[in-house]
Amino acid sequence: MNMKAFHLAILGILLPVIALAQTPGRPTHQVQLGAGTFSYGTPLSGYTEVGLLSMRLSYGLDIPVSAAWSVMPEVGTKFCMEGLFALGAVGADFDLFSYWDFSANARYHLPGGAVLGLGPMLSYTFHQDKYYVDADPSDPLNGMPKNTRVNLSLHPSVIFHTGKRWHLGAEAEIGLNNIMIQYPQYRRTGCRHLHALRFVAGIHF
Repeated sequence: MNMKAFHLAILGILLPVIALAQTPGRPTHQVQLGAGTFSYGTPLSGYTEVGLLSMRLSYGLDIPVSAAWSVMPEVGTKFCMEGLFALGAVGADFDLFSYWDFSANARYHLPGGAVLGLGPMLSYTFHQDKYYVDADPSDPLNGMPKNTRVNLSLHPSVIFHTGKRWHLGAEAEIGLNNIMIQYPQYRRTGCRHLHALRFVAGIHF
């Protein structure tokens, strides 16, 4: 993702929050934890995805717009790990990376306590996974980063209020840009779009 697209993505996330900053109504704080799986979409030739775990902790401020609509800017951190069931495998090069997430979701509140959400999410990795070629320590890919620093995705969600303070639900990520760094000189090219699905539980107050 180039810098122009990066700045446009940040602007797209901030504009709804700025526009609604003066909206009357009591904002609601939301903290939630999610766990599930992730995928790169179409796997690379000869590449098998196994034991994919995705966990995410987030905080959002839900700002009401009307009786049914709200907008929620959110910050979070997520952890993605491959090889959950094959830890310690000799010669394995499983993926392991972490992100800071920044998003703004438009949310529709249905009668009965269900809430549907959708918006853009901008993610920046603070732990960038690197190649480990155990079979050939001299391989030039050793120590090179696998994925780009920035990822842009759509962030749909659905939650159900189970009481005055608690909610359960699910959230997803639909990756919009190719996060795989291209190394044509080492014959390592391809396309990876980071997708995820997590079940969530949280508290709002």
